Amino acid sequence: MIRALALGCALATAISAPAFAVDAVCTKFAWPVDRELALLRAPPPEAASGAALAAAPVAVSLKLASGATLPAPSEKPTDPAKFAGFVTLPAPPAGDYLVSLSGEAWIDVIQDGKPVASYSHSGDPNCPGMRKSVRFTLAAKPVTIQVSNGPEDHILLAVTPWYRAQP
Repeated sequence: MIRALALGCALATAISAPAFAVDAVCTKFAWPVDRELALLRAPPPEAASGAALAAAPVAVSLKLASGATLPAPSEKPTDPAKFAGFVTLPAPPAGDYLVSLSGEAWIDVIQDGKPVASYSHSGDPNCPGMRKSVRFTLAAKPVTIQVSNGPEDHILLAVTPWYRAQP
């Protein structure tokens, strides 16, 4: 079974925050992550790195960074011995989003060929199934999410709308 990058995206449709129980050890996040944990734990279909995706969960295999071509230079130097990949998503409604990862890796979000600056991040290295969550403000344009410096050839990733009612 190919272990892969799972993209749980709720970009086209805003979903309400479901009532999932967060693991007792997932306590270091600065905001609620139960919705993102639920997406990261769902088994997604598979796609290759570089795939254009619809707004649905999907798995994407990462490649060794020395052989991976990313659409834009990463804002963090890429270790050629680690893993990288990217996915392209349709234009979401303009707004704030969380990009969450199951493991250690760097996230670059690209729109119009330029990096989108994150405005907040949170993480918990001891949370099973989720390592970090980063906030971005996205325009209503297609978005590319690049993952680099991953220690494994797979990682789970979720993109969800950010609700301002959250901290």
